[in-house]
Amino acid sequence: MLPAVSPADVQAPLPESEGRVEPPLLQVRDLKTYFYTYDGVVKALDGVTFSVRRGETVGLVGETGCGKSVTAFSITRLIAEPPGRVQAGRILFSGANLLWRIEREASIKPIKGTVRAKVRRRFRRIKESQARLSAVRGSQITMIFQEPMAALNPVFSITHQLGESLLLHQALPTIDTVLAANPGAVNLTAATRDLLNAAREPGQPRLRQVARTIGQVAGVPSLEHELFYLFRGQTQNPEARVRGVVKAFARLRVNPIQRAYLLRERRLAELRDDVHEQYYLEMRTGFSTAPLRRSLRVRERVEQFKGLWLSIPLLRKHAARPLDQEVFWQTVRMLEQVGIANCVQVARGYPHELSGGMIQRVMIAMALAPEPKLLIADEPTTALDVTIQAQILELMHNLKSRIGTSILLITHDLGVVAEVCDRVCVMYAGHIVEVGPVRELFARPLHPYTQGLLASIPRMDDPSKKLESIPGSVPNLIRPPGGCRFHPRCAFAMERCKVDLPVVTREGNDHVVACWLYHGPEVTDY
Repeated sequence: MLPAVSPADVQAPLPESEGRVEPPLLQVRDLKTYFYTYDGVVKALDGVTFSVRRGETVGLVGETGCGKSVTAFSITRLIAEPPGRVQAGRILFSGANLLWRIEREASIKPIKGTVRAKVRRRFRRIKESQARLSAVRGSQITMIFQEPMAALNPVFSITHQLGESLLLHQALPTIDTVLAANPGAVNLTAATRDLLNAAREPGQPRLRQVARTIGQVAGVPSLEHELFYLFRGQTQNPEARVRGVVKAFARLRVNPIQRAYLLRERRLAELRDDVHEQYYLEMRTGFSTAPLRRSLRVRERVEQFKGLWLSIPLLRKHAARPLDQEVFWQTVRMLEQVGIANCVQVARGYPHELSGGMIQRVMIAMALAPEPKLLIADEPTTALDVTIQAQILELMHNLKSRIGTSILLITHDLGVVAEVCDRVCVMYAGHIVEVGPVRELFARPLHPYTQGLLASIPRMDDPSKKLESIPGSVPNLIRPPGGCRFHPRCAFAMERCKVDLPVVTREGNDHVVACWLYHGPEVTDY
């Protein structure tokens, strides 16, 4: 039975927007993220509000230093502490409050006479919140980082790192595939003959289809990739690869020790998923589920103790071989999806052996593998050439079409925003200044900052157009200007802009702006 909590501990749900039956997948309300430095408190985000609906692609644009990446890291709770800290606000994901009880994680006291503050962190509660976020982060919410080399470990192979993500978030389907393999359903002699005939054909047009059919009959889709890469390019003497076919089918036959290991890993994965479900329930309802989690942890330790004999190094290497091989070929499949040509070689390699664009594609494969509900893409195509950019954007579009993934796209490229986004959020100095449908915002930009961004883009229909720039630079967020933060650079600034922070008003269908030049009805939910 769950322990009782006070009504103050239960967060009330956010109000739904008018005319919208289903609430947004992600709701960010009045998010504040500060960095406590020796020079002062950097107010990187100071009241950010926006939403991402189900199956929608939202673009987040703005100059360098305006807080786009900090927004992404705040949603996933990856802000480095210290010096950063998600100070306040609400982040609701499918009804779960990702910032539940955040006020209990630290106490902050301003230092009199300075712009600095003293932060006393309660690391036990911070650790609990990070464990709570593991229920959604990496599985339901994934992220493509702007610096992929900083997100990959150079001492582990690509297979090890992608496979770890696969086993953490898709362990049950992967293990069940190995357990349910049926190599006896395939006539090995006939399958080998079909593969040899397809391999001898110039260009090998049928090889992929033959390999796919064999994998489907055997019940292991990854077998398609193993057989395809075994014979790819071997048109002259494919008979030399026949032993590889026998070896490929051998990995589908698990012995009793291997089956015991797989069943143990499956039970542990089920217990881990149950713990994540309790964490998710806790964030949705506001009631603590600690007693249930403790009982699940005890069962997990018992299960680990019962299978302790499977942890003997030499025995474990033998027992885990079918699972390791399945993970390797699923990794090859994921790398193939992001347009990497030599997938097998890359899967066996290390991050430092790859170019920047290849590493970026590896990160994208890792983010897309769990088929998340929300994909946060922080400059996903910055390090890629134009042709690969188109492939990656098409891949993200296919994921959105196939399973309804919502995408938060952070980019400087307004051409990409115009091509792939449904709505656009314009950010400046830690504030959202304008939100609107992509077509309406490009056709009728309201905020002077948005107008300046669009005026700096060359137009194909007007090649003689003079490109403009926004004077000045992003302000110092330790001592930001009063009122509207854009007023020192704005050609339309009034006295009121220097004193009062503008309210958000609705100026059209789903089009809102924070500027004193407009006087529409005030809104709080957009």
